[in-house]
Amino acid sequence: MATTNAATTYLEHALINHIFKGTAFTSPGNNIYVGLATAVSDAEAGSVTEASFTNYARQQVTAANWTLASSSTDAQTVNNTNNVEFPASGGTTQTITHVFLADASSSGNILFVGALDSSRQIASGDIFRINATNLTIELK
Repeated sequence: MATTNAATTYLEHALINHIFKGTAFTSPGNNIYVGLATAVSDAEAGSVTEASFTNYARQQVTAANWTLASSSTDAQTVNNTNNVEFPASGGTTQTITHVFLADASSSGNILFVGALDSSRQIASGDIFRINATNLTIELK
């Protein structure tokens, strides 16, 4: 579905400052939300046009619902353990092009942005679902 290795500048700076300057960085923990975007003007800056179809809301994925690659492999990836399902569209048709991760249910900081393998049109009654293991976040 989507692989994202585009950490936003916000996240990159927070991690670098935490590692090298001892600046506090609080993990989002259970406050990781998956969002949908219809356009991205600057992935590094986290500048997205968030979906706005009727009934849309970012979906929370708790820490327990991410599967990390084994530390014995040379893979720095994490995948969603369960399906991530968005409410059925209530009438507005939109084309979804990207998925992003944020640290809040609205506003907040965008952490990662990634393009879908192919755009998906959401029409009235459609449910957007990311199947288990189909959302991969990869650090390079």
